[in-house]
Amino acid sequence: MPANLAPTRRYSRLGWLAAGARSAERLRQRMAKSGRTLAGQKLWTDAEIQDLRRFYPDYRKACAALPGRSLSAVKSKAFRLRITRSRRVWSDHELKRLKAPYRQGRPMREILDLLPGKTKRQIWSRACHSGWRRPRTPPKTYDLKPYDEVRARAFTSKFSMRDLAWLSATGSYFLRPPSQNDWRKISKAVALLEGQLSVVWNTR
Repeated sequence: MPANLAPTRRYSRLGWLAAGARSAERLRQRMAKSGRTLAGQKLWTDAEIQDLRRFYPDYRKACAALPGRSLSAVKSKAFRLRITRSRRVWSDHELKRLKAPYRQGRPMREILDLLPGKTKRQIWSRACHSGWRRPRTPPKTYDLKPYDEVRARAFTSKFSMRDLAWLSATGSYFLRPPSQNDWRKISKAVALLEGQLSVVWNTR
């Protein structure tokens, strides 16, 4: 290969890179002028990015502040901007705001409103670390008396529904809305809870 071809190839590559840079700059100018990407999507404004940074990681509030952006668009932009959650320690003021409503069993959404910037996981972790417990709530009823009474008895016996399901070997029956009374599984749970099933005959 002639030695004088090497510089020619190097210069042609530099020319190709320069042409690519000029083309990219023209595309950026065109998008800035139209306010949209090549795919027709609206460009993010500085104000929108500020709102995203302010409300992240609360996507519900971020979407409310950015009505023209979908949830997927908001998450994608946060990822591309490399926005991360604040890892700052809990202040005494935040702990005071958390303690009472958490121990009273207030809805998590209300607690999140009291502590902007905190996530459910952060709140649960902090409460667990502090030894705070939320009050237990009775299990939901489904208008199937035997099923509902077994779950209510488990609750008063301080069993969680997962404990009931595991200890009675009834799978997920007591963990989800039932379609009917499964007498085999109900009898196993009744035996675990030290009860007994009985039949009452109607007499006329």
